[in-house]
Amino acid sequence: MSDWKRRWSSILPFRRATQDTSLGQGGTGPLEGPAAPAAAPPPPDGAVSGEQAPAGEPTAAPPAVGGEAPLPVDLAADAAGSAGLPEATTASESGAAEPPALRETELEAEIRELREERRRLTAALAHERGERLRLEEEVRILADQDPLTGLATARRFNDRLAVAIIHARRVRQKLAIVQMGLDRFKAVNEKLGPSLGDDLLRSVALALESALRQGDTIARLAEGDLFTILLPGLKRDEDITVMADKLRLALRSPFSLGGHDVQVSASFGIALFPDDGEDNESLLHNATLTMQRVKQRGGDGWDVHAPRSRAIAAEQQARESALRRALAKDGLELYWQPVVESETGAIVAMESLLRWRAGDGLVSSADFVSLADVSGLAVPLGQWTLRAACRQARKWHDAGHSKLVVSVNISVRQLAHAALVKLVRRVLEETGLPASCLELEVSEAELPHGPELAIERLGELRRLGLRIALDDFGVGESRIAHLYRYPLDTLKIDGSIVRDAVTNRDHEAVIAAAVALARSRRLRVVAGGVESEAQRVLLVRWQCDCMQGNLSGPPVTAAEAEGLLIRQRRTGQDAAPPAAPSPGADSARRLL
Repeated sequence: MSDWKRRWSSILPFRRATQDTSLGQGGTGPLEGPAAPAAAPPPPDGAVSGEQAPAGEPTAAPPAVGGEAPLPVDLAADAAGSAGLPEATTASESGAAEPPALRETELEAEIRELREERRRLTAALAHERGERLRLEEEVRILADQDPLTGLATARRFNDRLAVAIIHARRVRQKLAIVQMGLDRFKAVNEKLGPSLGDDLLRSVALALESALRQGDTIARLAEGDLFTILLPGLKRDEDITVMADKLRLALRSPFSLGGHDVQVSASFGIALFPDDGEDNESLLHNATLTMQRVKQRGGDGWDVHAPRSRAIAAEQQARESALRRALAKDGLELYWQPVVESETGAIVAMESLLRWRAGDGLVSSADFVSLADVSGLAVPLGQWTLRAACRQARKWHDAGHSKLVVSVNISVRQLAHAALVKLVRRVLEETGLPASCLELEVSEAELPHGPELAIERLGELRRLGLRIALDDFGVGESRIAHLYRYPLDTLKIDGSIVRDAVTNRDHEAVIAAAVALARSRRLRVVAGGVESEAQRVLLVRWQCDCMQGNLSGPPVTAAEAEGLLIRQRRTGQDAAPPAAPSPGADSARRLL
């Protein structure tokens, strides 16, 4: 309550009391206590009334109703004091109250203060509410998300696993739990230090996430190098072998940490629902036991706990061991496919194609390239292929085919290897093959995974003097901006585009765009998969420089390829650097 309200409320009782004690109308009201003094006589002429008396002089109170005079000012003050009222009440009686304008100003100031206080309290309450929500969100995140890697925690993983088990039981499907532990992580962590060790765990988490499907879940249930993966929706036992290979393949590329290229391997233990358990605890326990069994065998592998699925895993590992033996004991062979000019049919290059002699037959590289990647054999196989191709090319040069170019395919795994440039330089020096007669082919479909590294590494290779070809153009996802940055000499159109170009306008547009891109960069254009004369005629019309496919010759052994070169030399068509065909060419001589 404001000051003026308190002051006025203290005055009202006293005024009512004085009015009640005065005589009623006509002067007949009783008085308790001593009688009231008689009314003062009127002031003499010239005197000033009580309301107009000068300041500082006592004034007489106005006469009461009925002729009775009210209490004098001094007596009223005494009465107020005896009643416990502030002495300031007499000032109100005497007409000394504050002016109304001043009181209104004070009231407005008080209202403004109250409103400001309300705004301050409202803002403080909103801040407190926001802080509480933020803390609740942090608690929720910490409960569901690993603070180091951002992966799911045990609580979140167990919830998803329980839901996945219910769904798998309803639709009669399988799911897999994969326990993965890095091999020799403790030694790597001690060598790099805890900080780079944490960076390695984060990099591994990102690599594993990139290999998973949309509905899969990867978690870090505890501190350390263990990762747990949930793979729902498996319809066959064979599906788990595909996923296991993808996870191993995701860790094959070295991780760049603090200026170091760190190569890691991992052990994978797999438990299947419902074969290895029907609840969270049994599945996780069996997956952990299987992972420990893989580590005891030396790591860098995977195994399945279920007896039926272990047979599939054993077969996969047997193929991997057979491929290793083939690499060590000359079980590999190179086949060769000619690359010819579209207009004249002259052989200008030979592409090397790797074959694996397994039993009584040959296995194409397309059938074991994924196995080589996941087993860590991609780089050794690439080294063997490069050496064998350069040695054979040197033999052909010594036999008189001095302008022949040999093509060797390299994978992104090889391209990412730090020693690739040194290896190529050493092989060229060992074999004596001119660098200009070696062409390295890299698939367009693989380049988007690391365009910056690919651009840098291809530039280093090209500075050695050899040629660079972009293979499988038209089926990858490379951005045109990146294509203009790659240091290239040849653009090879994928055979699936050429095959339907005669009847498919979209494929025809891709070939036209490839030729235009190559012309703008002064590249040679090679069309793959050419199998008919109609396709060859269209390629000539589109000014495609060279072609490759069954029309010009299927893959053959080195001896058979040499026979093609000898026949060409006898007919006077020596291999020469490719030139752009004339637009009016109508026919070409077929070699085979």
